[in-house]
This record gives sequence, structure tokens and C-alpha cells, in this order.
Amino acid sequence: MYMSAATVPFNSSDLDEVLRTARHRNAEAGLSGLLIFKDGRFMQLLEGPREAVLERYARIVDDPRHTDVGLLVEENIHTRRFADWSMAFHREADGALPEGFSTFLTGGDTSADHSRSRELLRWFRNHPFAVPTPTMGERKVDEDVEDPS
Repeated sequence: MYMSAATVPFNSSDLDEVLRTARHRNAEAGLSGLLIFKDGRFMQLLEGPREAVLERYARIVDDPRHTDVGLLVEENIHTRRFADWSMAFHREADGALPEGFSTFLTGGDTSADHSRSRELLRWFRNHPFAVPTPTMGERKVDEDVEDPS
């Protein structure tokens, strides 16, 4: 699982294309997982054969659409948590959802899975610090709060 910041803006159309392309490429590589895009940040859980996951992660690190790529969790699993690759992002309710679209951001997560990776996904869904800032992901300081030092 990694998190990164987008270097270019993505609209719903762009994200639909990311979803379509990634589903195809990941299926060919035997990968599954969940990609979430929220407020200019990506968080992705990749699962599958170790070499395929590492190869995909290396491509993401080199992708000019990502910056500040950081590995959050690396672990071996026995059962895939996301058997079909999917993607969650905010979109207008404008009819049919594309194949592979996940309602994770709007519908929440009712899974009983409490693994580190699942808990990070839940954090990303809800936490305002997941939003990128000029401090490149460092903790935002509320300007209305006095410095305690």
C-alpha cells in the first residue's frame, strides 16, 4: 500500500480512464486491489504475486503523474481483500457507474477486516490530513490555534 500526490489535476473523465486502463493492465498482471483518489491524493492497495506487485509499484514511482510516493505497508497475505480491482473517487451521480467503480468513499467500509492496510484505507477516507498541502503532506497547522511553545 502506498500514498502519493497527483502532479496534474484529474477530473471525473480522467479518473474514469484511469479506472478503465488500470483494470485492464492489472488483470493482465494478475493484480487486484483498491485505488482511492481524494483531493489530489492517491492511496492504493495492490495485491497479487510479489514480483508483479513490486513491478507495478516501481512503475508508479516512476510515473510523472505521481509525486511524494511513499510505501505505507508491505505484507504477505493469504487471501485477497479486493478480488476484483476497483477504484473509488468522488463523482457526480450522473447515471451508470463504470465497471470497477467502488463506493468506498461515499458508502463507507463495513468490512470486519482490521488489518493495517484496511485501517489506513479507512483513515484516508475520513481524515482531513490526507489532503495535500504546500508542505508536501506534512501536518497542516490550523492558523486559528495558538502555538503552544
